[in-house]
Amino acid sequence: MQPFVHDVAASRTVFGAGAASSLPAEAERLGIGRAVILCSRGRRDVAESLAAGFNQGVAAICDAAEPGMPQHAVDRVIGELRDGEGAGLIALGGGSPIGIGKTVAALSKCRFIAVVTTYSGSERADNWYIGSGPDRKGGRSPDAVPATVIYDPELTLDLPPKMSAASAMNAMAHAAESLYGPDTNPVVQTLSEEAVRMLYGSMPAIMADPTDVGARGRALYGAWLAAEFRATAGLSHALAQQVRTRFELPHAQCHAIMLPYALAFNREAAPEAMERLRRALGADDPAAALYTFNRRWGLPTGLGALGLTESDIEAATDAVAGAKFANPRPAGRDDIRKLIAAALEGAPPRI
Repeated sequence: MQPFVHDVAASRTVFGAGAASSLPAEAERLGIGRAVILCSRGRRDVAESLAAGFNQGVAAICDAAEPGMPQHAVDRVIGELRDGEGAGLIALGGGSPIGIGKTVAALSKCRFIAVVTTYSGSERADNWYIGSGPDRKGGRSPDAVPATVIYDPELTLDLPPKMSAASAMNAMAHAAESLYGPDTNPVVQTLSEEAVRMLYGSMPAIMADPTDVGARGRALYGAWLAAEFRATAGLSHALAQQVRTRFELPHAQCHAIMLPYALAFNREAAPEAMERLRRALGADDPAAALYTFNRRWGLPTGLGALGLTESDIEAATDAVAGAKFANPRPAGRDDIRKLIAAALEGAPPRI
């Protein structure tokens, strides 16, 4: 057994069907005297039901979350937090509410709880940012990590099937690259393999019945594993994150598209990771299996479906080539260009 270091941010996890009912107790445990529940307008009804569990006047709702992490949304939430003593933030939702919540927590140092309703896993990362596109700004801070994260599969029942599949692929991208990250270890590898198994295996049942709480719970458990036990990301994340940021493309869909191509590129350089993925997916070719996953569940297989064009390839290549990332197989500019060109077309990955 090789020696290793396993370092994680301190954060409490509350998991299970009905776990959201523990929110008032979790807020009290953190000393939150007045809770600001951040959500999108589409989730206001859920936020209202959560606020009803608090004593009268303790919880206020701020439906400022919107895509792109705009400055005005961050300012509005910070303003709500300043309106009262002992205020703390509760972010309810997926990418935008959690992302804005992390930014607000990093800037204001407020007490912070996340109630997640997708599988993306950003709640466990310490990065934060404001804005979108090439001009966005941000950083990293331990204050961006929630003190408590609540995972309640009952809150994911209305996540549309296609978005469920895309979000699951986003989480599987974290787990897959954690299998070969430079700082991976036996704990991360074992639990990342299980994360992929849970996420991939739960999807047929979710597609057949989106209200299947058991299947939703398995997917959410896989998402938690992928987020909690993570190694440094590699080529797949560099491709997806740089391209989506440069051209303002959908987050989860970019990850879903790029993961099969990155795995095909890394196939020979990461044999142990590929063997773990074969076991988790029940397939001889992990890249082909995940490409088929996208097609089976109606997700785009190529970046062209998201709006990227052939004339964008050089700028996309520059964005990725200029990023710092660790990968088991060196990826030069020509390699990156070929990957982006292949992903633009959406043909089966054969890199």
